[in-house]
Amino acid sequence: MTNCIIQFDFDEIIPRQGTGSRKWDALDNVFGSHDVLPLWIADMDFSSPKAVSTAIIERANHPIYAYNTQEKSIYQSVIEWAKKRHGWEIEEDWILLAPGVVPSISLSIFALSEPGDGIIIQPPVYPPFFASIKDNDRKVIENPLLIKNGRYEIDFVDLELKL
Repeated sequence: MTNCIIQFDFDEIIPRQGTGSRKWDALDNVFGSHDVLPLWIADMDFSSPKAVSTAIIERANHPIYAYNTQEKSIYQSVIEWAKKRHGWEIEEDWILLAPGVVPSISLSIFALSEPGDGIIIQPPVYPPFFASIKDNDRKVIENPLLIKNGRYEIDFVDLELKL
């Protein structure tokens, strides 16, 4: 795995209005006003790292877009990251690549539960988590996080009751 340092300029302001940004250009539709700070969506307002932009541009410059194989380096990077970050020894065949978090949650709910089962979530959470449960004919069971000393914490007493 290549070690690299990615730096961000958190002081650089990049105007996003008028760029088709759901975060910034849909404020009136989502909130009925454009005079809000849109913290409702997982969308960054910082430039992508140069290495990422360069890699995407290099790939996009190839004249054919097609179905690609999964390079071994992807799996090796995940294995090394898990070892370095968590001390976990994982194997390549344990890794499944997915198109995104929400489809992965939906597939997990479908695979690991039955219609009518309750699925516990801990609000505040990303709104599609609720829909992933309901769209799979499961019941949302909320175990809201508690705010203590300005930090969110799990309400373990409530969680145990709901489990």
